[in-house]
Amino acid sequence: MALTEELPVYRAIYKLLMQILDARDNFPKAYKYEFGTELMMVGVKCCELIRYANSDKTNRVQWLNEFLVKFDTLRLLLRICQDRKIVSIKHCADMLISIDEIERQFPAM
Repeated sequence: MALTEELPVYRAIYKLLMQILDARDNFPKAYKYEFGTELMMVGVKCCELIRYANSDKTNRVQWLNEFLVKFDTLRLLLRICQDRKIVSIKHCADMLISIDEIERQFPAM
């Protein structure tokens, strides 16, 4: 079993999480704490679920299904950020590239 940190999907999720943290620093005050924190925590949860799926072969499908639900929530939150112009165009573009990279690893998405 590969170390979780070496998995392409984990690296892509972690990269997206770092982009979220960078973008959150520039959120307007009205969105930074509640909305920005929720976005960050969903990103952390996605990282955790990939770890669980990699280390628990017996329940891998369950962990991956949970990941897909959380990742969908993450995409929704990022879409709201984009629509409400909470994030800069550059941050938005970087995050969309990362999302695409992650989605390519899950053909059923």
